This record gives sequence, C-alpha cells and structure tokens, in this order.
Amino acid sequence: MPKIQLIRRDGGVVELEATNIGISVQRTITGPYPIPLLATRAALDLNQPSVSITVDGVIADDETPIPGVSSKMSLDLSLSFGSAGATSFCGAISSIWSDIIAEVDGATITFRTKGQIDAGLGEKTQLYLKDGSATNVVDTTSIIYADISSTTNTNTLSTAIQSALNGASIKVDGSTVNFTTECTVSAKTGQAAAISYFAQNASEGTYTNELIEISNDATGSSGDSTVIVEKSTTSSSIAWTKQFFVSDMQGGVNDVKQTRGDKLQDLLNMITNPSVGGGLISPQTLTGSMIELPSSIASVDSAQFLNIGESKAVKKYIVGIRIPYESLASSTSGGRELRQFLIPAGPGTDASAESNTEVFDPYETVNNKKSRPNPFTNQGIAIPAIVSTFDPGYEAGDSVWTYSLTMLPVEQLIGL
Repeated sequence: MPKIQLIRRDGGVVELEATNIGISVQRTITGPYPIPLLATRAALDLNQPSVSITVDGVIADDETPIPGVSSKMSLDLSLSFGSAGATSFCGAISSIWSDIIAEVDGATITFRTKGQIDAGLGEKTQLYLKDGSATNVVDTTSIIYADISSTTNTNTLSTAIQSALNGASIKVDGSTVNFTTECTVSAKTGQAAAISYFAQNASEGTYTNELIEISNDATGSSGDSTVIVEKSTTSSSIAWTKQFFVSDMQGGVNDVKQTRGDKLQDLLNMITNPSVGGGLISPQTLTGSMIELPSSIASVDSAQFLNIGESKAVKKYIVGIRIPYESLASSTSGGRELRQFLIPAGPGTDASAESNTEVFDPYETVNNKKSRPNPFTNQGIAIPAIVSTFDPGYEAGDSVWTYSLTMLPVEQLIGL
C-alpha cells in the first residue's frame, strides 16, 4: 500500500497507509446553450475548477520504530563576520586577512554533545580559535584549539576548524573519547557563498566548504542545546564585532513507535482544534506565470507577524498532502524516480509530468536550520490542502482502525 503524507504547518509529516485514493475535479461551466438556426452550442468556461481529494486507509501499529534524527549545529563562514563587513572583505588578502585573524583570535564556541548532556556531569566542549598553537584540554570543559595562524581566507579557515575537531579528544561521562566517536563533522557550500570572503574574486576559486556541520552521532531530542559564542577581550585585544553565523545544537528527534491508538489520538488532536494563525497568502500563485514575482515577496505568513507561529495550535495545522507516484518522464537517470502529484494553480501555470522535477519530500535550509517547506508558500513540493472531513472507524475482526479523509486543495488560506 502506498503511504501518503499529511504536512503540518511546522514542517512535520504524518504518514498514513492508503488503500484507496481519489481525486475529483469539477469544472464550473455555464451552458452549453444551443444557438438558434446555427445548429451549434456555446458555453462559458471561466476556469473555475473545484478539486477534492479522498483517501481511505488503515491505521495500524508500527512494527518497527520510525528512526529518530540527531541534533546538529552549523558554523557558516560564508555569512562571515557580519553583514556590515562582508562586502568590504573582497580586497587585498595581505592587508585584510591579518586583521580578521586578529579579531577572531580568542573567539570561543561552547557546545555540548548528546553524550555529555545525557551523562549529567556538566561536561561541555569548547572550540577555541587561536592565532597560534596550543595543547588541547580534556576535562569537564574540554577545549579544542583550532590554529588559525596559517589561514588565508574563509576556505582555509574552515579546513583548520574541521581538522582541529576531527583530531581532538573530549571528556564524555568521565571518560576520554575521540571527538569523532561522538560527532560527525562535515562541510558544504555556505548560504551566502556568492558574497563570502574573496568569493567574488574569480582568482580565489569557488568555496564549497564554508558551512561546517557538527552532528551528534546518537539520535534523540536530548541532544538539543544552546550554543554560546563569545570572546574575552582585554585592553590589547580586538572585540569580535563581526561574527560569522553559529546556530544552536538543534533538530534532534527521538525514535518513534506508535500504536494505532497513538496515531489516531494525534490525528484527532491535529484535525479537531487547530488554528490557521491568520492566513497563508501566496501572491505568486495569484499571478501564475503572467507576472514573475521575486521569491522574497512571493508569500505572506501572518502567523510570523502576529508572533503566534510557535503556538501548538498553529504548528499542528495540516496545510497539505503529498501523494507519491513513480515517474519516467521527469527522470534524469533513466530509471523510475519518486515524485508527488501536483495540482496547477494560477493563470498560465503548468505542472506536466515532464516539468514535475522536485524530489519527493524535499527539504529547505534557512539560517542553517533544515525543515520541510510549506506547500502554501513554496509551489511544486506538495498539494496545498486543508482537511474537510475525517472519519475513523474500528474494525474488530482485523484489529485495526480505518479512516476516510477528505481534503480540499486551496492556495490562499485565511482563518483564526
């Protein structure tokens, strides 16, 4: 049986097994009207389709847990040293980078791995950026020194930080362990690589490692914690006023294994009493392909302006449905690739099988936080839809809960 995904406003999904899926499209057409003497008929079609989606399925116990997710933090050097100084760093390397080293020297980033948190002994890890070498400290506060004295740009600075982390040891639950047994360090292109230090100078090459991710190897929400960024200053030191971006350790999710009753209770909670949170408006959908609007003004989420975006009632609201199918028309590999059905909206829009190239269940990264995009504000990733009816029922013979679900695709949503 295929599994559909109901998409919550906070980016969470609910996977349900479906036995029947139906999509009904009804076009509102006035007429036809027979025209006297001409033996022909005329009708008026104002492109007013009504669409509904019905899903029938079963809610059964999980046989195996849904895997959890590990907490991770990011250091994005492409957003380095603050927006105020970013553009001025595209200059002579000999005259500018030495000043940056002087400013970064002594900066510390303090965080805790999941193992250190779970041990409950107050252990923590401190990444210390230093203009020179020093001996690491393995103790309740483990200090990892990153020698930045030989770096020449954000590209080599990233390499120095990664090398320091990968070669260090820390204290976890009273024992000395390699840092790499607790966390995995990886790197990729930063969010603002186009304006990062010297990236605008073609002779300096293309930087692909300026966003450093430190991810706990163990999964679970207990790995989430606050990261402290600071620099002690003296009369002879330079304040770190143009910091690069550092996120908290976040995103951890525990393994989940639910009974059919657990799943149904969650669904009743999400569907019975959620809050729209004001509205989700997409001008880009209203104009369709007639006017290309910049993505920066392509949507409005009023919950953010009302400061209720983190309310549980708003976060649990179901804003879309993702129905999978296999595609050859949009495949780049020649084999079948998993896609999700789309319903085109807006004047002149097209969502043919060939143009439907978005991967199934895509993610986006904003300020180094990975999340599922909202189908109201991001077109082409799912069907924006709201729940109209939800009818669960218990079948004693099979010992399962069944359900019948109706969703109405919409692109503009307003409500309380």
